[in-house]
Amino acid sequence: MNNFSDGEAFGRVNLMGEHLDYNQGCVIPLQINKSVNVYLKKDTTIEGIKIKSENFDQEIFTSVSNKKMNDWTDFIKGSLYLFGKKYNLNIKQLCIEVKSNLPIGIGVSSSAAVTVSTLKALCSLYNKEIKNSELVELAHSVERDFVGVAGGVMDQFASIYGSQNQALFLDTKSNNYDLIKLSGDYIFFIIDSGKQRILTDGSLNQKRQYCKKISIKLNIENLCILDELDDHHKKILTSEELDIAKHVVYENQRSKLGKIALVENDLKKFGSLMTQSHNSLRDLYKVSTSELDLLVELCNTFGSLGSKLTGAGFGGAIVTLIKKELVEDLKMFIIENYPNAKFL
Repeated sequence: MNNFSDGEAFGRVNLMGEHLDYNQGCVIPLQINKSVNVYLKKDTTIEGIKIKSENFDQEIFTSVSNKKMNDWTDFIKGSLYLFGKKYNLNIKQLCIEVKSNLPIGIGVSSSAAVTVSTLKALCSLYNKEIKNSELVELAHSVERDFVGVAGGVMDQFASIYGSQNQALFLDTKSNNYDLIKLSGDYIFFIIDSGKQRILTDGSLNQKRQYCKKISIKLNIENLCILDELDDHHKKILTSEELDIAKHVVYENQRSKLGKIALVENDLKKFGSLMTQSHNSLRDLYKVSTSELDLLVELCNTFGSLGSKLTGAGFGGAIVTLIKKELVEDLKMFIIENYPNAKFL
């Protein structure tokens, strides 16, 4: 778009390690070919900020402040506010246009993509150079400190460092990462259940607080430092707390095993780990839904190597590992048994 400074950021699907980034565990996201584009330009005809989105067919007038609007524009407002604070800028008289083909509320990191693309556009507009590591932290701060969603750093990291043909293995405690090239014969295929979830309702924050409570009870920094839950841990924790701890500890192990499987191109093993992950999210962490469970069952019945929900859960999408040549047949099978499904 002429005379606009722009930024683009891609979404991601998480292949392994759900609910581990806020427990400082290991995760395996994969960037997807769906993105958010944010365009900025100065507009002296307005006093504050005008936000336009073709996806919502709306125009919003606001100002840069620390006051939230409690909708998707908070990720833009938070980016403007914290960017201005970082660089001591008085940001005003700005027209912002948002274009996106990345679905909202299905677990593919649309909020992080909005944030990262806005920050990239601001860097372009104000001629600021920023290291990728600083951009990750600034984007994470928007979500955590401004919007108030207490997730980890995975989504922002995947948006900035990720690749669409390489899985990203990330240790969220150290932020050390590896990119792993994927086999060309199989793909990680995303299916939207049609049930949108909203993380700003506090559901994710509650899970994080519960994990923190359990860590304090066990007198440890976080659950991911454990390799095993022994009899001592089992005596201290309630049955509900033990289920939460089991998911986190053993999901972290699955992520590490998943990295080895991908490096060795053992996709059968990786697919099995995906399904184990989903079962844990369903039975122990209790963030799945009947819709997600049905889609996982259908994909695995059809012949996928493995399937799981992606993202925080509570609705949204699943990801399934399947041979490329079978994707169209899988689509027909899913529609026959789950007509509300949408495919990315």
